[in-house]
Amino acid sequence: MLYPIVLETEDDGAVSAYVPGLPVYAAADSHAKAERAIRALLEAYLQEHPSTKPGARVRVARRSDGGARRVEIVGVAALVGAKRTAAKAKAARANGRLGGRPRKVVGATTTPKKA
Repeated sequence: MLYPIVLETEDDGAVSAYVPGLPVYAAADSHAKAERAIRALLEAYLQEHPSTKPGARVRVARRSDGGARRVEIVGVAALVGAKRTAAKAKAARANGRLGGRPRKVVGATTTPKKA
């Protein structure tokens, strides 16, 4: 089970951390301390409530830098980024779930080259 954690830096420099959909909150004076605190609190909370599942669905808003400058709602995986070339992206769109690999032709066989 995955539990999203949000870290926010306040105006005074304090870092707040919480788990969307669960009553688990922490604050500290650095991101590292806030992460340690929220991890410990989440572990304690889940020990007491083992069947708890987060009630939040996490999505990411992405603003394109292109001509229309649209805002799209995408999955959390967009935070990692695919880092692929435009040619590979075009091939992936053309080939659907196969990604950038060429489509297989049904019934086509390849014969090994003779030396």
